[in-house]
Amino acid sequence: MDNDQTGTLGGSLTDDELEQFKMLLRRFCTYDMDQFELIRTQAPYREAYIVMSSAPIVDTVPKQYNTI
Repeated sequence: MDNDQTGTLGGSLTDDELEQFKMLLRRFCTYDMDQFELIRTQAPYREAYIVMSSAPIVDTVPKQYNTI
């Protein structure tokens, strides 16, 4: 996951790409993620930080999250 591939970005995801992303994310959470995962990636104008956890962020409730 450490590869910088910002040069291969092709704009917004297509509907098919978004569905594939959701499927792969669910699979990653099912088989590869333990309690949490912290990810940093370079977007064209800034870094983006992604936090995945098996528990909601403090002071949030599950209904605040988008379900995929």
